[in-house]
Amino acid sequence: MGQRPIEFHAGDRLGSPARRPASALPDPAGYVIEIDEEAVGLVTAHPEGMAFHAVDMRAQSLDGQVFVDMAAARAAAEMVFYGRLAQQG
Repeated sequence: MGQRPIEFHAGDRLGSPARRPASALPDPAGYVIEIDEEAVGLVTAHPEGMAFHAVDMRAQSLDGQVFVDMAAARAAAEMVFYGRLAQQG
């Protein structure tokens, strides 16, 4: 008793794809903040907003700070990246 090989034809449907539609994808756990194409920090969800995690020494002073939103975290990262924070104080 020999086994026949399995044959697939172009019109055969074997089931639905093993991926979810884009609208059903979960939110990312974090976002990378890039300035001039350099990653300077990662922000993650925090009960009080967005927590900043520095990945560039220029942004080290922001490490662990919580910002109200992504825009505030990015603005602070730009200030320290370009050295403007020290000039304002």
